Amino acid sequence: MPHPMWQELYNAAVVEFDLAKLPERVEAACQAIHQHRVQKGHTLTAEERKELDDALRVLFTLMKRAVSFLLYHLLALS
Repeated sequence: MPHPMWQELYNAAVVEFDLAKLPERVEAACQAIHQHRVQKGHTLTAEERKELDDALRVLFTLMKRAVSFLLYHLLALS
């Protein structure tokens, strides 16, 4: 069974090392997750909802850590 588009975009965000590209990748993954939720509507199982919620939590944490990393290095330069 092929992975839904959101999973491909999520995986691309998780393995992105270029902090300049990360926000775009995270945004694309979040939008795809939202579209998937809308398309599936009330047919989402509890397991699918948990998988989507977990993916969003990981993306949020990834962005939070990236911002912290950038701020730390910007402050270190000043």
